[in-house]
Amino acid sequence: MNKFTISIYVYPALNGDSILIDVLETYLLIDGGYVNTFNTHLRPALAELNAKGKSISHLIVTHIDGDHISGINRLIKDNTASAIIPIDNIWHNAYRHIQPHAVAGSVLATFNGKSLDAFDRKPSVKEIVLGEKEIGAEQGSALATYIARDGYAWNTAFDSKAVCIENAAVINISPEIILRLLSPTKEKLTRLHKIWQKELYLLGYAVKGDDTRFDDAFEFVLAQEKEAKIAVEKNVSHGIVDLEELAAAEFPEDNTATNGSSIAFVLEAGEKKILMLGDAHPSLIVEQLKKQYPQGPFPIRFNLIKLSHHGSVLNTSRELLEIIDSTAYVFSTNGKIHNHPDLETIARIVTRPTNNQRTLYFNYPIAIIPAIDNVEWKTKYNYNIVISDGDKPLKIDL
Repeated sequence: MNKFTISIYVYPALNGDSILIDVLETYLLIDGGYVNTFNTHLRPALAELNAKGKSISHLIVTHIDGDHISGINRLIKDNTASAIIPIDNIWHNAYRHIQPHAVAGSVLATFNGKSLDAFDRKPSVKEIVLGEKEIGAEQGSALATYIARDGYAWNTAFDSKAVCIENAAVINISPEIILRLLSPTKEKLTRLHKIWQKELYLLGYAVKGDDTRFDDAFEFVLAQEKEAKIAVEKNVSHGIVDLEELAAAEFPEDNTATNGSSIAFVLEAGEKKILMLGDAHPSLIVEQLKKQYPQGPFPIRFNLIKLSHHGSVLNTSRELLEIIDSTAYVFSTNGKIHNHPDLETIARIVTRPTNNQRTLYFNYPIAIIPAIDNVEWKTKYNYNIVISDGDKPLKIDL
């Protein structure tokens, strides 16, 4: 394969994710941020690609969360007859893909509550208003409903079943491009389903059968799951923080079911590799990377790593960083609402020995940057910082 460039566009998605990858003029769109993200950035970018005769090869919705799915919901709703852009394949796990029945004899299996037909809460397509307040821009059908309506090729690489490792771990999307799936597993998706059942049980609804109308309730409930927060007193003033001490600190792993269901993968093209971690749990990524690359050598060198869960301390473990490395680390967040990324994550990345300078890419000029953008630390730990203005996409060429 001749020399080529992979271009990554990290859109300003507020505290969410929306990333477009152009590899050999094959376009992958990963998540869509909020409705704001779609209206301001995605719609014009995709319309421009369409005008050039291009399509989206793969639209990958990593998981059901408002900061990832809202813009995609609006895209698919408005894209009837490919009005915005043709989409060749969609990866998205809806209720219809992961609907195991309740275990016989369990309270969920025997509960005779209200019929889910009476469930009157619809998925909320989120936008952000002044002051970074989340609101429901509108209530409508689940993303699944719009995908089915227009007959997209949906999870076809997985035999139209769930996107999970057991259904397909290596996907050839063209002769030159391979995707290696790292998350989720069936176990993670089963836990997601159980969380959903439990929440409906608490609301007084019985979950029986496999009616695809349940997609609305599935998406509504899971989008409400909140991340765990860890109270850690931090002083990030230069001269007080010890990065190595922060890097060594122990923290529990993210245990939310929605993040555990997140799609994460490696994109390989020629000798280049990109690690896209969604919001996935790090222990699963470690396990699957060792299976995908059994011969190593470790750490595996990636051309770019998109950090899991916007750089949350709960999603980037020291164990994971022992087996991966890159000269380019991407943080996708404006730092609002959940105060990502955590300084511990940055410390874990930069304090490891390296012969190559690491570059930390930020798609917003977030509050943590002044604390880490100082000559002493950058010289000692051999890292650099690139900051986008938050008004236009951060573009990285590899």
